[in-house]
Amino acid sequence: MRHEHEELLRRLALNDEAALEDVLGVPLGGDGVPGLDPRTRALVRLAALVALDADPASYQWAVADALAAGAGDEEVLGVLVALAPVAGLVRVGAAAPQVALAIGHDLDLPMGREPDLPPGR
Repeated sequence: MRHEHEELLRRLALNDEAALEDVLGVPLGGDGVPGLDPRTRALVRLAALVALDADPASYQWAVADALAAGAGDEEVLGVLVALAPVAGLVRVGAAAPQVALAIGHDLDLPMGREPDLPPGR
């Protein structure tokens, strides 16, 4: 039998929305965000997660949220392209395979293979 704290840790590790809402004390849907429609809000959250070098499970959640809100694969890719000059190619390059998987594309990269980046990046 799991203890309550172990169960909460497991749910947080899986990005369980209900657990996150309980911890944060606010709904993740963000219906009260002024000036942003659900699609834009989801894309902004994806950009924030990439900029923060989030866990791959977070990318899965954010991309699923964006797609459910009406974003297309091109818009998800657009987030990475728009973010590269700000967050850097290394950060975006590291996130790209996980974001690709989240939209259903396996880039067929060897395990542990880092993307080729220009020198000094």
